[in-house]
Amino acid sequence: MSIEENRAALHSRHKTLAAALRALCCACALFAVLTAAGCTSAPGHDVVDVDLKQGRSAAAHNTQTLQHAINAASYAGGGELRLPAGTYYFSWSHEDEWSSYAIIMRDNVSVVGAGMDETFLMPLGTYPETVEAKHGVDMFSYDGGQTGKYLVNADFADFTIDGSATQGDPDGYNASGKGFFFTLFKDCDWERVKVMNTDGTGFGADFPVNCTMKDCIAVRCGKNATSESVGASGFGVGIGHSEDESMLIENCVSYDNTKYGFFFEHQTIFENPVTTAKRAEGYVVRDCKASGNLYNFGGNRANDVRFIECRSDASVSAAREGYTRCAFQFHNYSTRVTVEGGEIAQRYGDVAPEDDCYDALAWALACNVAEVGSDGYDDFRPRDMASRGEVAVFLWRYAGRPGEVLLGHAPSFADPASDVAFGSYYAEAVKWLKEDGLSIAEPFRAQDGMTYGELATLFWRYAMLLETPESQASDAAHSAGDAASTRADEKEVGERTGAGDDADAAAWAFEHGLLPFEESENRLGEPCTREGVIEMLYAFDGIRP
Repeated sequence: MSIEENRAALHSRHKTLAAALRALCCACALFAVLTAAGCTSAPGHDVVDVDLKQGRSAAAHNTQTLQHAINAASYAGGGELRLPAGTYYFSWSHEDEWSSYAIIMRDNVSVVGAGMDETFLMPLGTYPETVEAKHGVDMFSYDGGQTGKYLVNADFADFTIDGSATQGDPDGYNASGKGFFFTLFKDCDWERVKVMNTDGTGFGADFPVNCTMKDCIAVRCGKNATSESVGASGFGVGIGHSEDESMLIENCVSYDNTKYGFFFEHQTIFENPVTTAKRAEGYVVRDCKASGNLYNFGGNRANDVRFIECRSDASVSAAREGYTRCAFQFHNYSTRVTVEGGEIAQRYGDVAPEDDCYDALAWALACNVAEVGSDGYDDFRPRDMASRGEVAVFLWRYAGRPGEVLLGHAPSFADPASDVAFGSYYAEAVKWLKEDGLSIAEPFRAQDGMTYGELATLFWRYAMLLETPESQASDAAHSAGDAASTRADEKEVGERTGAGDDADAAAWAFEHGLLPFEESENRLGEPCTREGVIEMLYAFDGIRP
């Protein structure tokens, strides 16, 4: 071997030895941190038992111990932290201009308790006692908004967060005081976690990517807020940072929270400059139950959300009887939102089970095509004439609120027709009808009635739109995971306004049983009633695969 080769081999051995020494030093440092934090683990395993202590006086110890354990586990590449059964208090350890928080979460760490009803984590901080905790106290926090860095692979299971020992300044409520306050996180999972009695939202989750919440509970969250406040919900998901955003919330329960049970909100409404995404991979809320919230399910400029087989109930608490206004409530230009199946306990006062339209209306309520609530929507008026504006709204909701996501704090769009002003309750629906070519009427005449024949034509055109990839209707249907075949005769989009539309549409509607009378009755020219619209939509839904 040459001198140069000997030198190279010696240099390589020195580098290997140095790397081994560095690894040994890291291992020793990790052992020292875990030992100082009162944590123990079995040799060869990444499971650590965290030594928490009970009693309020142990709050500072518990905060330091859990934070050190999280930091050490993440630094070592990941691990599972086990929290014992018992009730453990935590002091707030960090603050900024918006909130105070106890624990900062790190990558690749799981926090696991002994059971939802066994391990209780209680943050401390009450404004009347000390002005130092002016804002609500978040139990677990991660804010990637400033750096753009995602929290990755943080998991939680089998414990309860109880915020009853916290109270921010009621006059300074700003949505802080959450069980979880996360911004930018991916591949994170929650299972069997309960959050209760927090000042703000229980599960505050902004900009998730490929995350899940399963078998979780939120109860009495938003205690420091009013029905007019922002946030203050059981599960609150902020959206709009990335088109990769996705989350599954499954088999969860949310009840007696101040604002919403389950809630999605595009953060552009707060003039956040990084929230420019106009679509998402998608959010799914499946097999979830909500009761006793102001609105059980909803969104504020939500987009790409599916609610599947969810149940809405009134509160079981006598103190909150009549508190729930609506099962579903979407506002401020929510787009591509579908409500599929499920069950709504609320019913209209003027529609009885023996009425012909009862089943169709029960379906319409469960799909958020129609709404019932305590703000003047208690009666449906089934036999009243359906106005063109009402028909537009019913179909738009059924179609999954097609349209484009609007950005900015206070967006606007041009009046969709000369007699339909921006801001009217049917403006978004009429805008969609115009843009997708379902209606070319000018003026739109929103207060006029619509005949059964005109309604058949509208549904026929909509059925063909679902087969048109570039249409907003097709986009909304595919966002909901619907192949959207409706067995309508194929026609080019540009051919939908010909004089033969009415005859072709009527023949199609009779063939598929959409009209509530026989073809021989010659009633196509009669004005359609409100119950007639719902019955036709119900029948139309039945011909979709």
